[in-house]
Amino acid sequence: MSKDTVTAVRQDGLRYASKVGGSPFLGSGHTRSCFKCGKHRAPSSLQSIRLLGRNEVVCKPNCKAEP
Repeated sequence: MSKDTVTAVRQDGLRYASKVGGSPFLGSGHTRSCFKCGKHRAPSSLQSIRLLGRNEVVCKPNCKAEP
């Protein structure tokens, strides 16, 4: 997600984006997003908590501790 995107206007007036290929989700592809910060993490670095009457997963021990 931190990959640079370059945009330019073509001769016909259309704008296009060129990005480096690949997926922003590295590793095995088994990730879930934290309910609080929205960052994708491996399931082993998330914990389930009861929030708003539902079970949600959040970063463990907290969102600021993970890089």
